[in-house]
Parts: sequence; C-alpha cells; structure tokens
Amino acid sequence: MNTGKTYLNILLTVGVAVALSSCGGQDEIYKEWVKKGGYDYPAKAINLSSVIGYKSVIINWEKPMDPAVRTATLFWDNYAGSKSIDYADYPDGKVSMSVDNLEDRSYTFDIVNYDDAGNRSLAAEITVSPYSDSWMVTRSERTVTRAEMVGGNKDARIVMSKATDEMVATRFRYKNLQDEWVECETILKPGENEVTFPNALKGKRFEYSSSFCPKNGKDTVWTNWTKSVDGISYALDGKRWNVAVTKNQYFGINVAGNIFDGNKDLSAFSWHSSKSDATKNIFPKILSIDTQKAFGEEYSFTRFEFYEHPDQPTLRYIKDIVIYVGSTYYDPDDNDYLNHYGIPFIGTQFSTEGKVSTASATQGATGRYLSVVFKNSWNTKEGFIDLWELVPYGYIPSQAD
Repeated sequence: MNTGKTYLNILLTVGVAVALSSCGGQDEIYKEWVKKGGYDYPAKAINLSSVIGYKSVIINWEKPMDPAVRTATLFWDNYAGSKSIDYADYPDGKVSMSVDNLEDRSYTFDIVNYDDAGNRSLAAEITVSPYSDSWMVTRSERTVTRAEMVGGNKDARIVMSKATDEMVATRFRYKNLQDEWVECETILKPGENEVTFPNALKGKRFEYSSSFCPKNGKDTVWTNWTKSVDGISYALDGKRWNVAVTKNQYFGINVAGNIFDGNKDLSAFSWHSSKSDATKNIFPKILSIDTQKAFGEEYSFTRFEFYEHPDQPTLRYIKDIVIYVGSTYYDPDDNDYLNHYGIPFIGTQFSTEGKVSTASATQGATGRYLSVVFKNSWNTKEGFIDLWELVPYGYIPSQAD
C-alpha cells in the first residue's frame, strides 16, 4: 500500500474543501450584490479628487460608464453624514460636491453609486483634511518696521516686514484727520511691504490684518485686526528742550543747544565739541536732554536723525553712539555712565558717507529724558564731534488711541 500517495490525496481533499469554504465566506461578504448567475452590482465612482477649504472641502468624481448607475451618495464620519445626487443633473457625469462646517482634522469620504433597483456599488474612498482655526494660529503676521508722517505731516508712510508663508494680502485701517477710522484703499501683496495712508492723523496707532490660504486651498482667511505697538511717529520739535553737555565740550558759539535750532546746513549753528588740547580728546562726550514733558505726556522715541557736514565727509566725525531714554535725568559728567544709566535704548555706529545718519529701533521707548553718548570719533587725532542738528521722531503714547 502506498501510504504517501494516500496522505497526499487526503491533503488535496482537505485543501479543496477549505478553498470552497473560503469562497463561500467571500460570497457572504458581497451577498447584497449577488444575483443568480454571479455578481451584479453597479460600478464605482471614478477619478476622485478634492479641494480643501476653511472648515470645508469639495469632493470631485465622475460617473462610471455603467449605464445602470443612476444616483450616488457621499458619506463621511463613518456614514453619519451624507449628501446625495442624481446623475441626471450632471449630463457630463462630472460631480463636485461641497461639504461645510467641518473640523480641522482628517476625514474619509465614501462615494456609493446606486442603480434603479437600489443596488449599491463598492465604495470609492478618498481622505481629505480641511483647514480651520488651529491652522490659522500657526500663521505668522507681518510686523511694523517703520510708521512715520511724510509730506508735511499730511500722509503716513508705513513699512512692514516681508510677507510670511502662505500669506495672500495685508489690509490696513487708520485714523484720518477727522479722527475717524478709515480703511486704506491699498492692500499689500506678498511681494510688497510699503503703503501710504492719505490724510492720516499723526501720533495715532493703526491696525492691520493679513489673509492666508494654503497652496492647494480654496478659501482665503483673514486674521483678526492687530493694533500697531507704536503710534505713527513724526519729527519732534526740541526748541524748548533743555540740553546739557559734558563739561567744556563746546567751541565758542557752537554750543549744545544748537542741535534743536532747526538749522541743518549752517556750521555756525552746530554743536562742536572742544578744540582745546586739554579736553578735545576726552571721551565719552555726553548730551543730556530734558524734554520737560509732564508725567503721562512723555514722548515715545522711535528714531533719530543726526545731521553733520553736508559737503565734506572728512568733517563728519560721529562714530559709535549709545542713546538712553528714561524717567530720570542723565548726568552728562558721569564717567561711570555704563553702571548708572541703565539699559541702552539704541547703540549703533555711523559711517561718513552721508550728511544724515539714522539711529532707529523696532519699538519706541518712552521717557522725559534723553542721553546721547558719543563713545569716540572718526577723527582719532583730535576727537572732534560736530553735530549740526538732531531730529528725534516719536509720538505721545497717552494720545495714541
């Protein structure tokens, strides 16, 4: 007796039985589509695609060639949500269906086709993730680089930082000369960063808002209005301010008070440091300024223009400076100013290239008192400083809103 052959026949018999049983199980799974003669269910939707939106999506698909297909239903949230269509309303067989009021998460959408008898197709599936508020909070808003009055204090020039990722536009609103909020007609595009406010009220804060849209999104979403940290700055008149200077650091009529006299192009009205051999090379040379503003009415300073010789670069001496702003007086004869003045507001180095050098900050500093510390001079031999005019820019915070 060939026992090996007998065992093989037994194994083959068992295998066939298992296979037949398995096929029977598959038939059970698809029994709702089974008819006599075999499977007979409508064809699935084809060519699925999607477009994401703000709390919404658009699902696109096409009707298959199967002439038995008549209607379709779009399901989501495990079939808790649904919308149905009749293909008769779509002669070209191309369907676009919008679903709104969605959360900021991933959704699986199933499209099921039906024939006249109500037979269902297999589901055509697509997974989509709309965007919502949690996406918006990850977007970065622009910041204000400069906001100053121009054109005789009639218009305001606003300079913003560059557009951030997926930003579409930035809009503005501001106070006009009638102290009314108006929206600026100019809207900044991503490649732009400067805008002009016509007939703007100086010293006032303004507001801005940017819109965002993902690269494959359909909806542009605007951020809430952001109020500028500082008001729109303007050139401050220092004619009535008190100015003191380090002992003996002046030359003849070129005294420190000349820096606020409005004469930017007359050497006789500049402040020139000492030319005496005994004191000319002494540093630091310090200007101490009292704006005489009452408490609560102090200026917030944002920028300073230093005017030097208009024609001769070799006569432009200012090199490294430090500016302080505070509520207590700065002693111009304090050689230990580093330990007594506190934290500097601005520190910078000037070149000799232009007659006007600028020291600016990203955010204003408020105080009654100013101090400008000249740490050295480009004129290393004699240590001269020759400042023709100082023009501070700022605003009054208590009047900015």
